[in-house]
Amino acid sequence: MKITAITPQKKRPNRYNVFIDNAFAFGIDGVDLLYYKLKEGEELTQERYDTVMEELVFIKAREEAMRYLDFKPRTKKEVRQKLYGEYSEQIIERVIELLEKYKLIDDENYAKLYIKDCLNLKGWGKRRILTELAARGISADIAEPYLADTEGIMAKKAEKLLEKRIKTRPVDTKEYKKHMDFLLRRGFDYETAKTALEPYKSEE
Repeated sequence: MKITAITPQKKRPNRYNVFIDNAFAFGIDGVDLLYYKLKEGEELTQERYDTVMEELVFIKAREEAMRYLDFKPRTKKEVRQKLYGEYSEQIIERVIELLEKYKLIDDENYAKLYIKDCLNLKGWGKRRILTELAARGISADIAEPYLADTEGIMAKKAEKLLEKRIKTRPVDTKEYKKHMDFLLRRGFDYETAKTALEPYKSEE
């Protein structure tokens, strides 16, 4: 196969169209064109052609992942899911490795920041936080160290939530169960919820 023409793209002059045997083959950035030393009239072996094509696919996958990360931090699982189906597993793993190398994805740091946001903004308990992190590919082993010293904070969050919900005390059995279920849905463990509800409990 032979490179018969290399022409700049009209709308993106920093990119070029490469024609092989008089047919359009692929588009490529100018820097990559120089890097791979592609020239008109060059005969390409199948091996060299395959190498160039694989690298161009890798570059495309990398750029897509970078755009995905522009919006907000993502986990390794989220990036992998974003690329899954469009790129091979080999390409995806290369992109993941590159992003991890430069700390553009960092599951431990993600867990740390996510837990902080949940504690400060969402009012979630430990179980809910762990569930949400697991859905994003963060294991309990990674998350637990950042939750280790949050029991006191969790207790205060549960108390604050009840202060907003309960205007009079004590509450009857039906109301008590309703508020208990609310805290459990929020992800607080039973003991934390029970302790937070203690001041509102009827003596009956």
